[in-house]
Amino acid sequence: METITEREIRDLEDRASYIKGEKARVLKEEVEVAMARAEAAGLGSELIDRLDILLLNLTEASRDVCTNTRCPHYGKKCKMR
Repeated sequence: METITEREIRDLEDRASYIKGEKARVLKEEVEVAMARAEAAGLGSELIDRLDILLLNLTEASRDVCTNTRCPHYGKKCKMR
């Protein structure tokens, strides 16, 4: 695995600052891959902590959307939760 750079982490943070729902889920997967690359490369704890916080924020952002395909609020904030 190749190492991850400060610029890549900054780009992920910028992209995560304004997305919700399904797009947050997709970005969350990218951040998980970046986290694995950072841990495999043995990067400093500061960068890994930034990725960890970003992952937590994306997890929270991705929960805002209903994932039940039978629900009338699918893909939006669910009022039935």
